Amino acid sequence: MDKIGFLRGLSTSKYFSLLKNSELKLYILLLVNSTDTDAPERIELEQIERANGKNLDSAELKSMMNSLERYGLAILDEIIDGTGGKDGEMVFRLQRPVFV
Repeated sequence: MDKIGFLRGLSTSKYFSLLKNSELKLYILLLVNSTDTDAPERIELEQIERANGKNLDSAELKSMMNSLERYGLAILDEIIDGTGGKDGEMVFRLQRPVFV
């Protein structure tokens, strides 16, 4: 998977300026943690929160993932809450972006 190519394509696309900083950080984090496109991947919620510098509730995370899905970047499959707010995971699929 050409991760650098994905970032180059995004940076020159019309979608780049529409993404909030938190959404861009999330996309880069998902890209780094993915091995392939259209394959279910898992990431710890704690890792996402560390990258954003704050705790995220599931509504915020879903909203950010909705933006990434709207632009064809990633799809949210599931948020798995951990015990006592820890050890939670998000299941997602990175998409092969089609930039126009």
